[in-house]
Amino acid sequence: MQISKMIGSKIQAVAIMTMLFAFGTVAQARVRVEPFAVHFGSEPVGSTSAPQTVTVTNEDQHSITISSVTASAAQFSYSGPSLPISLDPGQSLTGSVTFMPSAAQAFDGVLEFKRSTGETIWVFMSGTGAGAAAASTPVAPAISTQPASIKIVAGQTASFNVAATGTAPMKYQWSMNGAAITGATSSTYTTPAETMTNNNAQFVVAVSNSAGSATSSPAVLTVTDPAVAPAITTQPVSQTVISGKAATFSVVASGTAPMTYQWSMNGAAISGATSSSYTTPAETTANNNAQFTVAVSNSAGNATSNAAVLTVTSATVAPAITTQPASQTVISGKTATFSVVASGTAPMTYQWSLNGAAIGGATSSTYTTPAETTANNNAQFTVAVSNSAGSTTSNAATLTVTASTLLLNSSSSSVSFGSVNVSSSGNQSVTLTNAGNASITVSSVTVSGAGFTAGGVSSGLILAAGQTATLTATFTPSAAGSATGSVTVASNATNSPDSITLSGTGVSVTPASVSLSWSPSTSTVVGYNTYSSQVSGGPYTKLTSTPDASTSYTDGSVQVGQTYYFVVTSVNSSNVESAYSNEVSAVIP
Repeated sequence: MQISKMIGSKIQAVAIMTMLFAFGTVAQARVRVEPFAVHFGSEPVGSTSAPQTVTVTNEDQHSITISSVTASAAQFSYSGPSLPISLDPGQSLTGSVTFMPSAAQAFDGVLEFKRSTGETIWVFMSGTGAGAAAASTPVAPAISTQPASIKIVAGQTASFNVAATGTAPMKYQWSMNGAAITGATSSTYTTPAETMTNNNAQFVVAVSNSAGSATSSPAVLTVTDPAVAPAITTQPVSQTVISGKAATFSVVASGTAPMTYQWSMNGAAISGATSSSYTTPAETTANNNAQFTVAVSNSAGNATSNAAVLTVTSATVAPAITTQPASQTVISGKTATFSVVASGTAPMTYQWSLNGAAIGGATSSTYTTPAETTANNNAQFTVAVSNSAGSTTSNAATLTVTASTLLLNSSSSSVSFGSVNVSSSGNQSVTLTNAGNASITVSSVTVSGAGFTAGGVSSGLILAAGQTATLTATFTPSAAGSATGSVTVASNATNSPDSITLSGTGVSVTPASVSLSWSPSTSTVVGYNTYSSQVSGGPYTKLTSTPDASTSYTDGSVQVGQTYYFVVTSVNSSNVESAYSNEVSAVIP
């Protein structure tokens, strides 16, 4: 059917386009277009209407590709993202259409979205050209269609559109998170290929003309990780069953949901076996050595498991130890766990023994001892496994019980704060390490000396063997002069208490300044950050709130009688900051 023959009166055209849209919905694999008809009304000849938004949404379970967009009449123009563009399930393509009449008459047209498969999606368009309007008072912009929030996959672009009414010409300026976007000055803005960094970014557009301006509501950009193809993380395990019993196979796979499963036996798909596990019917010896695999698939690809072999036996099989109990080493006061794996015909019973004597109640494949003492050092544990066909006894597993040690060490026995301005604070850290093999409990932390406090470690803190805690000491002098003190940490460790001496000097505040300069970076950067510290090697305090393009900096916050250490970093256009430069020092006379 020719488009030109389809367009008659507006009523007939809308009816025909409704029919085409309904037909297109079936043929185009659940692709939805909104709206299916765009009416521009009356527009002065030679002027361009406000843009109207058209959105195509993929409601199918598979990706589609929009290869081109064309308008059947020259009076209608389409603007949108670069094509071709791929739409994953649930994703949308949003563009805009404008109308510029070339004569005072009615115009009709069709906007045709063509898919890579050759199928098309239509939107009917109509408008009327009017004679030149008399000069009137300019009308300020008003947002008629707000930008819509968009969800994309990382690596794709996103297109935002706005429609506004008001007196032409109108200007547009898009912003992201409050910052204007260079060159984004039309009613449509398409981002670069996005990364997860811009997830939840907000986009707004300001529309202005000679009569005023209007700002749109924010549209949120959601960026998700690309779909990951399935990968088998836990393979199906071979099974042995007696004839007349069922077998269950299972698989664990990683990848982007949703994932589908299809089990096969000897290469033939099993009807209805479409979950992560599959239980066979009651088996016969005819299926002995049958091989079971499962194919896992999602929108990004598929993976097939290794084959699991089904062994179907006709007689009871006596137990056999396949995994022996392993010897254990524990600290005095801790428990030990032994386990065994055995093959054979179920049901099987278990009996654990200690040095040849059966242990009451220890009748499962795993046995956990009570809290042990050194009296059981070198004890031997075995387990007897039995069923109706016979029994077997495991190898002996040896239990080694070692005495517990309690030892709490500090990284430093003394801390010096150096010179600290009066009414200011200086911090120093000391690391406490449990160097023993049993848990240590801190009973108290005591601080002495004027101006000294400590935090980070408190009464009741429990440190497991090898665990550390950071104690932070603070010096806040209230007057000029030297000060001394100490921090004492008491615990149940054999070397308790641990005492750390503290010292520092309070100095009066006298302002001064230091001027710094450096050679520019050989790489392309947007600016530099300057840092300072009163301790060589840091930690450093950032002096600049944002990167400064200048290759010099003056610090007016230094104090007389103090020594300061400075480093500089460079920042590129992606806001990636370099490592620290070489450190320089300044002694304030």
